[in-house]
Amino acid sequence: MKNYSSLSRARQSGAVLYVALIMLILLALIGVIAMQVAGLQERMSANYQAGNAAFQNAESVARLKEHELEEQVNAGGNPTTNLPPTDCSAFDVHGWDSAAPFVRRLDLCFSWGALDMPADEAERTDQIYQVTAYSRDRPAFPSSESVIDTVFIP
Repeated sequence: MKNYSSLSRARQSGAVLYVALIMLILLALIGVIAMQVAGLQERMSANYQAGNAAFQNAESVARLKEHELEEQVNAGGNPTTNLPPTDCSAFDVHGWDSAAPFVRRLDLCFSWGALDMPADEAERTDQIYQVTAYSRDRPAFPSSESVIDTVFIP
């Protein structure tokens, strides 16, 4: 009788080992690529969260200042602004690093201003304010900042 187990072992050339190693290398590459994609997505979501936090903080500062302006106008007072009401120069926020919002009166900068009556009564306003608010996503080591510029009519 022939020993079939010794004959089959002699015919094997180890191809399964090579195939298994190639498959293992491919799976390792897929794993590395998946980790890189996950890391990129995590950084993108962190940047989105930081930008959104800075925007929400700036919007909160602007809305609080608008509320304060409305209270001052309703009380019959003249709200304080950063520029005299007749200064219509452009405000550049470049390099501005203030937690306090920038406020300026705009209605006197229009041709009809507060001195003339507009043709349409719906366009009539006594006061128009520009409120510019700046904020960062966090006070210490900020990664994102935002500036919001609104036009407010009390």
